[in-house]
Amino acid sequence: MLNIGPDGQKPDAEIFHVTYTLKGANPATRPVTFLFNGGPGAASIYLHVAAIGPKTIVSAGDGSFPATPARLQENPESWIRFTDLVFIDPVGTGFSRMLPGPDGKPVSSKGYESVAGDVDSLARFIRAWLTANNRWGSPKALAGESYGGLRVAALSRALAEQYAVNLNRVILISPSLYVDLAERHYGLVGPMTLLPTQAAIAAHHGLNGMGKDLSALKSVEDFAMGDYLTGLARLGRSTSEEQAAFHRKVGALTGLSPELVARYNGRVGTSPFAASLLAGRGQVIDRYDGAQVSDNPTPDQAELGVFDRSLTVLSGVLLAPFMDYLRTDLRYVTDRPYVPLDVELNARWDRNSTLGGPDDLAIALSQNHDLKALVVHGIHDLATPYFLSRYVLEQATRGTNARERLWFGTYAGGHMFYLRTASRTEFTTDVEAFFRDAPMPPRATRP
Repeated sequence: MLNIGPDGQKPDAEIFHVTYTLKGANPATRPVTFLFNGGPGAASIYLHVAAIGPKTIVSAGDGSFPATPARLQENPESWIRFTDLVFIDPVGTGFSRMLPGPDGKPVSSKGYESVAGDVDSLARFIRAWLTANNRWGSPKALAGESYGGLRVAALSRALAEQYAVNLNRVILISPSLYVDLAERHYGLVGPMTLLPTQAAIAAHHGLNGMGKDLSALKSVEDFAMGDYLTGLARLGRSTSEEQAAFHRKVGALTGLSPELVARYNGRVGTSPFAASLLAGRGQVIDRYDGAQVSDNPTPDQAELGVFDRSLTVLSGVLLAPFMDYLRTDLRYVTDRPYVPLDVELNARWDRNSTLGGPDDLAIALSQNHDLKALVVHGIHDLATPYFLSRYVLEQATRGTNARERLWFGTYAGGHMFYLRTASRTEFTTDVEAFFRDAPMPPRATRP
């Protein structure tokens, strides 16, 4: 545990974290990477034992969840081979909690349950960890998944501006950046950047003739930013024949009927898409991984009527072997319950902030010439579409030098694409090259 608080002399919270370091390494050259998941309300267990830590769950490697009880094995793709790792559980997740006040009762956690409060708490933790472990002179990196990507974007700027901590590398994994997409009935950016993901999912299920080659998405991206964008904007002025042709084209790409596309005025959102794509088979797809399918428990509803399996099942799959690992391998024993995902914390989170938007990362890249950023996504992820991150960061990052230090990568799979063995291998290869300043593979691209 590491205690933090706005007043360094009077900490009010304790942060649980797990640190892995390479024995005998030179701290002046050995990077240290701080990692967290998102939610908000999620602990770092997902990146820890499903992707990056020294141990990982035994699975089929195709993105599906292993049967329970799951088991852990050595992770050949662990990042420990090129960076030290610090997995952080933000306040209210994992074992991290508020400390007792003078009256012996825990202090209110309200100050931590907001975008700004959360970013400040993580920045304070990082600063305190660097001091406690004598690592101020090490290269420093952040990696965050989903809402954790928002944290990375915000911290890449805030750490430099407010805490005098300059970063060298940041990795945004399936990031959920703060972006105002305007009203869904009229906005254009949201549906434009969602369309390539919908086409990729339809292709996976054999519904649009594209096949599973990721390079085929380039033509869909071009259509999305061209004829699809102008088609949406002109629907109110098009003839009925033009509208019908437009809806047929969109339906052919997304695997949906032209009638359904027309019902949503060319803008089929994530929930109706997930509920409708395989409705004829009595199935729904997971919004976090459109390649994963399950029976539809609410077939009478036009949209999804339940949480995705990625939210309801994966936490339980990971928690059992993780608890055994903590107690047996890491010798950390406590009766305190470990909270992998707190949906109530997520519901009461104060999101009244623009922190964590693309501008934060763009400014950090422009000002810190030693900073490099890698933004990665699974192509089957409806929750955080890859093309949205790419579009907004290309728009925000304007300077030539800054754009040269921004990379994008896409992999087969969903929000947690690393559940696919092949994708995790590609991801780790890319990240290692990114850390070592080696040439990036062809699949990693710049703006």
